[in-house]
Amino acid sequence: MELNQVAASCLLMGVVGIGACTSVKRVQPTEFLAKNSPDVVWVTHANSTVVPVAQPEIAGDTLKGIWQGTLRPVAIPLGEVQRVQARVPDHTKTALFVTTLGVAIASSVYFIWISKAGPMPSGTTCGYDVRGFPISYC
Repeated sequence: MELNQVAASCLLMGVVGIGACTSVKRVQPTEFLAKNSPDVVWVTHANSTVVPVAQPEIAGDTLKGIWQGTLRPVAIPLGEVQRVQARVPDHTKTALFVTTLGVAIASSVYFIWISKAGPMPSGTTCGYDVRGFPISYC
């Protein structure tokens, strides 16, 4: 495998790994925002519209921030909020990702090792043993 293929594979695993270790879940806005500083939360209004709020913070009884993708400020009274969701760590997904990655690496090493062993397809041998018989596996 060439160096650029290895780098591309590592980058792909990193991107997949980042997404594999988190989930979007319902949170309590006052408690969650006091302990964490998420980049964005998704606020569901009472009429079921969802607003992505970047740089969220609680000021009194209002969730404030910037409408994600714009520079427009947003202020939503907590009484009008039906649900707040945020990206949080997911330990189950992380364990599954690490296990899958370990199996993939071990399988790759095994198959590369096995492919290097065995008789040569051209019929050549790897030398002779002490009795003078050809060694067909290297």
